[in-house]
Amino acid sequence: MKHRVATDEIRERAAAYSLGALEPEEARVFAGHLAQSCHVCQAELEGFGATVSVLALSAVEQPPPIDARRKLLSMLNGDGKHDEPDLPVASLPEFLSIRGEEGDWQVLCDGVMIKRLYMDNASGLATSLVRMRAGTSLPRHRHRGVEQFFVIEGDCRIHGEKLGPGDYHRAETGSVHESTYTVDGALFLLVAPDGYEVLEAR
Repeated sequence: MKHRVATDEIRERAAAYSLGALEPEEARVFAGHLAQSCHVCQAELEGFGATVSVLALSAVEQPPPIDARRKLLSMLNGDGKHDEPDLPVASLPEFLSIRGEEGDWQVLCDGVMIKRLYMDNASGLATSLVRMRAGTSLPRHRHRGVEQFFVIEGDCRIHGEKLGPGDYHRAETGSVHESTYTVDGALFLLVAPDGYEVLEAR
């Protein structure tokens, strides 16, 4: 049945239809009614349709949550970490400073300590400080990924090459450090995959 004038009921139905808020059966009936060329309902729908379009375009753009990228990569990698409960935003600061006296030093091997500063779960790379006491060395090892380190203090000897403060060293994935030791002690910043493959000494 075609309508002659727009009533409140017609306006409400047209508004709900334009917003996709009608139940499936109601939407089907209303669409069938429109197909019968009811000019009153069509006019109301066109008016509400224009309003809905303006509302969509007027939405204020919002930045994604701080940990949105981490959660998305976690889901794509299938590591199940997206099942963890959401942490409050306050516990995920945009900036983090770690003082020299802060953080925990862990024993890496005899005479060698490591302090984890940051772990990037997306790339698997850890940023750490490594301190070697005088006369200590690392076991022969193979790298599971690219390893980079920057000497801050002391000396570090690798394959007969002596590195000192301000020197940078990189080892490619699969490479083997046959000999890594210090004479007077060393402190360096390390960016590398978490852990390496220890090999038997030759």
